[in-house]
Amino acid sequence: MKSNWTVDADLNARLTLTIEQSEYSDAVEKQLADYRKKARIPGFRPGTAPMTLIRRQYQEPITADEINKRLQDELYAYLEREKIEILGQPLPVPGSIDFSADSHSFEFDMGLAPELNLEVSERVKIPFYVMEPTAKDLDKEVENLRQRYGAMSEVDEAGDNDFFYGQFDVVTRRGEAVEGTATKQGRFGLSAASSRSLKKDLKALAKGGELVIDASDFEKDFDLAHVLGYSPEERAMATGYYRFKLEQIFHIEPAELNAEMFDKLFGQGAVTDEAGLRDKIREELSQVYMRDAEQHFFNAATDKLMETKFKLPAKFLKKWMTSTGDKPLDAAEVESQWPKTEKAMRWQLIESKLVKDNHLHIHQEELVDFVSTEVVTRMRQFGREIGIEEARPVAMNLLKERAQAEQYSEQLLQRKLMSFVLSAFGKKEVKANYADFVKEINKNQK
Repeated sequence: MKSNWTVDADLNARLTLTIEQSEYSDAVEKQLADYRKKARIPGFRPGTAPMTLIRRQYQEPITADEINKRLQDELYAYLEREKIEILGQPLPVPGSIDFSADSHSFEFDMGLAPELNLEVSERVKIPFYVMEPTAKDLDKEVENLRQRYGAMSEVDEAGDNDFFYGQFDVVTRRGEAVEGTATKQGRFGLSAASSRSLKKDLKALAKGGELVIDASDFEKDFDLAHVLGYSPEERAMATGYYRFKLEQIFHIEPAELNAEMFDKLFGQGAVTDEAGLRDKIREELSQVYMRDAEQHFFNAATDKLMETKFKLPAKFLKKWMTSTGDKPLDAAEVESQWPKTEKAMRWQLIESKLVKDNHLHIHQEELVDFVSTEVVTRMRQFGREIGIEEARPVAMNLLKERAQAEQYSEQLLQRKLMSFVLSAFGKKEVKANYADFVKEINKNQK
């Protein structure tokens, strides 16, 4: 079978395969002979129908099937032989076929995968935040624990440490409703407000009353959108202004810092005084700060990698998007979704390159070990201690479900990618407190 490969400067490619009649005629004749032996045609006993009649009914579909099988085999054999990597799947170019011709040419459009040159080196410095819990952080966490385990009651008037629960609607600065946004329910403490005027207005607000709130009037480490459970899409539509309708006011009598509370938090006798409590909190906060710093470093490195310049076969990919899936998109939908689709494809290619070049593939045994550890952790949360070997059969059973296996594989891959990125790039240490770190993250997300 003859082949001709062309590719333009934007990686849109076309493969032309030409098949000669001699390559499939013997197979067609053999199938026709078999059909004649078995065909049940009125007026003829099996095997006695004229071959002209058999040809008239079956030759074209048999020929089409034989040509199609050979095309598919040669198409993928050609790509493998020439070591060509493509994006998406080949799309046949529509055309007609004359079955009486001595040869037939078929064209397939494809998108060529780009070659990536990623700059992964310790010479590339990424900001890495170094944070230690401050006395203020510890005070805040101690107070949070006292509030969490305190006695709650509903009251009619708010005090300095009370909580407000109610309905939030996104509005403009003038208090006008924003179309397409959803009403949310949420709770926040008066102590989260940094603006004196907001505190004053909230204290004066009666149940059922309404107030337009500016999110910037809260403490810098208080994320109202997070409290309301906003998705990235909802965050994008948020204006920073909300009409808050007060439904309930709660007063919490803080719990005493005593042995009963310490045992409830950490187990019998693990902590005996407030100093021990603060040590535990410092240890836990340090772990949280480190996880957040590592995640920020990974995200920043990802952004750096996404700056890598390479072409995508956009013309082919857009055509492919209108031709595949249960509900193919139309051209207008493809264009509207293309910016997000392109970004996702670029990261997928970068991720695949990192995995391939640095041997980060997921192996079955390490996946079983990973899921077994997850099972142990999950069981511990429910108060049951089991060992890895006991968890292994449970893990293997979970992995029998395709969706579960894919989910765990993705989690493990992200963990391996995180570990690789943390060691592959240089760290430019930035000392900060956690509140400033959160403020910087939120600023970059806007």
